[in-house]
Amino acid sequence: MKQKSFFCRILSGISLLLLLTACTPSGQQTSLTSEEEEFPVSEFPAANLSIPALPVEEEGKIKGVWVSYLEFDHMLKGRSEKKYRANIQDMVKNCKEQELNTLIVQVRSHGDAYYPSQYYPWSVHVTGSPQKGCSFDPLKILIEEAQKEDLSVHAWINPYRLMQEEEMELVSKDYKIREWYQNDSYMEKGTDGYWYLNAGNDEVQELIVNGIQELITNYDLDGIQIDDYFYDKVKPKAFGESDKEGRENVTQMVKKIYQCVKNQDAELLFGISPAGNFRESPVSDSTQLTDLSLWCTEEGYLDYVAPQIYWDFEDPEAPFLEVLEKWENLVKDSPVKLYVGLAAYKFSESEILEEEMKTVLEREVPQGYFLFRYDNLV
Repeated sequence: MKQKSFFCRILSGISLLLLLTACTPSGQQTSLTSEEEEFPVSEFPAANLSIPALPVEEEGKIKGVWVSYLEFDHMLKGRSEKKYRANIQDMVKNCKEQELNTLIVQVRSHGDAYYPSQYYPWSVHVTGSPQKGCSFDPLKILIEEAQKEDLSVHAWINPYRLMQEEEMELVSKDYKIREWYQNDSYMEKGTDGYWYLNAGNDEVQELIVNGIQELITNYDLDGIQIDDYFYDKVKPKAFGESDKEGRENVTQMVKKIYQCVKNQDAELLFGISPAGNFRESPVSDSTQLTDLSLWCTEEGYLDYVAPQIYWDFEDPEAPFLEVLEKWENLVKDSPVKLYVGLAAYKFSESEILEEEMKTVLEREVPQGYFLFRYDNLV
């Protein structure tokens, strides 16, 4: 499915309210984070904003929204196929009416799957237990409903983060993540209580790439996105490696994913959404051992980068426009496109988000934005 053009119109407000209940897991945070920020997981403020319409000359720009495992907790978990489809239809309708054109849908948040998978167990955010299967295919339904409204769908995965101990012990030994459980050649327990795969292990990299190949083979996707948990809660020294080796491990994996995606379909997109902090270079290059300074400037790694610039224009440490300009300068002479991650969870009840969306659309380098996240728009 290719990106379609959309009619230009300005919405004066949003009056839609889904009759859904939020059931968020205690103590968990979504996997999309900006450095040193905590996100609300149990409060969904209603948005009071007008999403800017695209000028005719900018209709190719992306206006997207992240749909996380937290949304699936109340749209999918414990729901019948009929109820789930109705929830997805409501979501797609809301996005369409708000002039959005792209969904970034989490399909693997904790070494799990939100679709029938050969490589990963069902997510607890789908069925309530990794031991319990789902009688229908949630991802297939979502893509079907999105395509009816000409919305693109990118599958969003967290490549390294797994479940916590009590859930890991319930996973069938038929899956690699259970076979490798507590083996420090393959995984280590993070400071947040979750287990994390060893990015430098060749079998781990093979599993991650196989999972992506499964997705792009079986589903009519427009792209693959990975988020900002790299060497975050577990550092390379836990696996007996240096930071330099850790950065090389992540770069190797990024390149393998890019090649996998392009071998399937040259028009499929592969992107990364890192923390938005930027000083002399992207901060995650030092804190999480990414190499965005390389990936965003040379061919063969990414189609796009979507930094999470989750601050307002007057932020004393990271003013929005100043940070945006640094990212623009990083990609302006490269083949990598810039999409901007914006904090709907933080600014949906103020004029800040509207102004940031407008700013992104009016500037030459950014090719659109992603809003974090859907529950904060309805």
